Amino acid sequence: MHDETLVRRKLGDRRGKPRFDIVGELSGTLETVLRLPMQDISSGGALIQSHMRLPEESIHKLTLTAGGQDFSTPVKVRHVREATSADGERSFLIGLEFLSVHPVLVGHIAEWMEMVTHEAGEA
Repeated sequence: MHDETLVRRKLGDRRGKPRFDIVGELSGTLETVLRLPMQDISSGGALIQSHMRLPEESIHKLTLTAGGQDFSTPVKVRHVREATSADGERSFLIGLEFLSVHPVLVGHIAEWMEMVTHEAGEA
């Protein structure tokens, strides 16, 4: 009977390393990547829409793709406003300030802003 219990335990417990119960609280963090729609952008920051509220003054890494290249820049959450998304769900509009921006990305943003200004002039 001892052998039968040992065999059953080995089949049911697939952990390769020992685990320990935590007594009390142990804090930790979890980093995740979310693709969020961008509402607008300027040389100083961007406005994104998210179903998750981000704390004001928190710092994150934002990655933008421009001209086939990915650019990562640290951003600070400056304001959060509750909104209703197009599908009727609650969402948040989050204002981000660029803390530093790659010079090539600055050039792309300037081009985008010029295109919008040019298109608005034609309308």
